[in-house]
Amino acid sequence: MSAPAEEGAPAGEGASAEAAVPAGEGAPRRPAAHERLGAVALYFGHRAIASLVVATPLSVLAADLVGGYPRGDAILFDPGGLMLTELGRLAAVAAASLTAQLGLGALVAAALGLVPLAVLLAALTQGGPLSAQTVGARAARALGPLTLLWGVALAAQVAAAALVLLPGMQLCAELLVLPRTRDIAAIAVAAVALVPVAAIGLLHDLARVALVDDQRGFHAAASRGLATLQAAPLAAAWAWAWRGALAVVALACGAWAIHLAGVGTGPRVAAAFAAQLAALAVAAYLRASWLAAALRLSDRGALTHERTPRGAVATAPDDAAR
Repeated sequence: MSAPAEEGAPAGEGASAEAAVPAGEGAPRRPAAHERLGAVALYFGHRAIASLVVATPLSVLAADLVGGYPRGDAILFDPGGLMLTELGRLAAVAAASLTAQLGLGALVAAALGLVPLAVLLAALTQGGPLSAQTVGARAARALGPLTLLWGVALAAQVAAAALVLLPGMQLCAELLVLPRTRDIAAIAVAAVALVPVAAIGLLHDLARVALVDDQRGFHAAASRGLATLQAAPLAAAWAWAWRGALAVVALACGAWAIHLAGVGTGPRVAAAFAAQLAALAVAAYLRASWLAAALRLSDRGALTHERTPRGAVATAPDDAAR
């Protein structure tokens, strides 16, 4: 299926925006993700390296458990899952230290990832041939506000998740007696907590593309991102959701390929590693595709905002897209 943001026929609220803005009139031509494969490759490279670094503590724990067996990691995938269950038990014992290491590693990786992300966004905002100097300068100017935006969005996501998870889990523990029922209710609570977290993430991305595109500060980028989401919430949610779902499917297929390979011999290890890298590459490309679609949504929302009849909505000149 094609995303509304790409095909120029968004659903719901986006349809009125498209009707108000004739195609190709006023909006700059935005490159698609496949036209910026160099920037996408840089972004993918960071994600691949970060994944390896973040997963290292858990890999070391697994190696301590099964490293002495002739079949190595392959026994983790044997029928019955005995060794996999044992690995889970040991991970639970070392949960505090593992959580600290994984959390700190993920935080550092996400912070460093703002550099390739800024380069990718700078490349997507520029039409025509690219200059490394121009892209680098645009990305460098955006790094400070991008970092501030990332910090605020992360804090908002943690707070939103906590407001749902803490009372929800407490109610599950107090009202439900059967472990199975309690576990199902806890999963439902976690799913509900993902809704505000995803909504904040969507707004965060729209603000990111506006920030790099406009080369303005935190407040202007957040305002334009919110205006874009208000102008076409269904189109933005759909463009983000279907790509995110495909990325999850790709990563799941990569994990399943590791299971099929068995990770018992050198060629199997290489095949499993290649499958995981391919899954990460697909996820990185889908991420770039979403950011390109977000830029087009931002342009459409800005042009519609400019053409709104006087008195209907107060328009601030500083909020308009270039």
